Amino acid sequence: MTDPIGALRARVRIETLERVADEIGGAALAWTDQGEAWAEIVVVGAGQAPAYDTVRAGTTILVRLRRRDADWVRSRVVNGDVSYRVRAVRDDGSARIELVCEEEML
Repeated sequence: MTDPIGALRARVRIETLERVADEIGGAALAWTDQGEAWAEIVVVGAGQAPAYDTVRAGTTILVRLRRRDADWVRSRVVNGDVSYRVRAVRDDGSARIELVCEEEML
């Protein structure tokens, strides 16, 4: 995969959903920081779907970044005040991976 110089220009934070102990002996789900990375963010699609008595809008985002070890199934990519939930990973064995994400509200 050949990328133009400067394609990875968005500084993003990667977070993973983990179970953490709470103060009353139980557990809760919390997003834990896994570090930052340079990424390319591309909007590849948007649409609407009926959901009960409302219409649900969704945006599909493609995030390209350098290969790194992570549990992408339970991860999200945060860019400023916008977060993208990872739905699938495209990995062709090259130096970069592509994350197919869905925009979510923080």
